[in-house]
Order: sequence, then C-alpha cells, then structure tokens
Amino acid sequence: MLHIVARTPTSNLLIQRSMAKLFQSFLYSHLPDKEHEGYKSSSGKVFKAMNFRIRYVEERFEIDFVAFDKSYEQKIALEILKNGLQLGKIHFSDVSVSMQERSLSRDTTYMEVRGYVCAALQNRLTKRKIFLEPGDERHTRIVTNNALQKYEALFGRPYEGDLHIMPLWQTPKPKTFWYEKSPYVAWLARYKIEADPSMLQLLLDTGLGSDTMKNLGFLELLYG
Repeated sequence: MLHIVARTPTSNLLIQRSMAKLFQSFLYSHLPDKEHEGYKSSSGKVFKAMNFRIRYVEERFEIDFVAFDKSYEQKIALEILKNGLQLGKIHFSDVSVSMQERSLSRDTTYMEVRGYVCAALQNRLTKRKIFLEPGDERHTRIVTNNALQKYEALFGRPYEGDLHIMPLWQTPKPKTFWYEKSPYVAWLARYKIEADPSMLQLLLDTGLGSDTMKNLGFLELLYG
C-alpha cells in the first residue's frame, strides 16, 4: 500500500469535494490506458483494479492507494518522489510517501476489516439511487455479488470458493462522499469476511462494494 501525506498552501482551498476526481485523474494519467478502461465481467459490468482512500483535516491530506498490480503502487510513489504531487492546477507541499505491507498469508481464511462500503439500488420511478445500510440484507447481497463478478473480471475465471461477508457493526449516521457534484452515501462499518486467500487479498487491493474509485470501499485491515 502506498501512503501519501501532503498539504495544500492554504486551508482556504475548498477542494475536498473535488479530491476524489482529481486523484483518480492523476492515477489514470500515469498508468496504462487499460486501467482507465477497466476489466469487464461476463455480466458486462466493468471493474477497476485499484482503490484509494482520502482523509483530510483543513489543509492536511492523507491518501492511501492500493492496486491489484502492486507495481502500480511503486510507479505512483516514484512519480511523486520525482515530480511532486500536482492534482489539476493544485500543487501540494510537504509531500511524503511510504510503502506499507498489507499482504495476507497464504493460509488466511478470514479477516476483519472496517470501511465505508457503498451499495445502492435504483428507484424505478425516479431513477435515483437508494443507498443501503450495512445492516440491510440487500447490502450484503449486492457487495457479495459485486466481489464475485470482480474476481471473475480480474482473474479471468469464476471464483469457486466460499464467500461470506458479515457486517458486525455500523455507525448510526452515514457520511456523504462527493464525486463530480454527485453525492454517495455510506456508513462506516466493520465486517468479517470469510473466503479463500486470493479473494481476501483481492478485496484488500481493490476495495469492497461499488464506486471504489470514488473514495469508497477502502478496507482498513483490523485482523487477518
């Protein structure tokens, strides 16, 4: 995992709602075109093989970036070390990068994680998204199906092992994330995930749920 710490010149730059789009564009501009295009499953759904989390307090930003292809983490780290961090027209200062190990052992069969995982349905009449809480059984079904399709798309074969995603706890109130002026709602929750090591590592490297390239779905490993 690549961990980035950086600052903006002033806290008056109101870029929090733009950061997900800016960082996503930065990644795509320095990685192969296939990562922008994504990987298609047999269902026709396209998945991305990366994930990131952005946190900030005033002018200080922390960014965690993970990728299915671990060389991408090194490539982005070297780009920042060489040329600094510029997102759009914004130059960041006091930039530091570090690599952190997040690999699971080959005999790992479950992990406990925490994160903002997005799952939604579409209202048939208004076409608007209805965001589901982790405690909702439909949330579990959606993120489980999403993980199975992503595995097929990225590995090129169906997943044949067991997969159980169990929410253990969630915050009572959600958080709203923004991407291109659109809101995405998710609850911080803790999950226990039982699966083969390849599936567990895939979720750590690419996120859980939908919209994982919009600052959602990043899993903080608590036990595994």
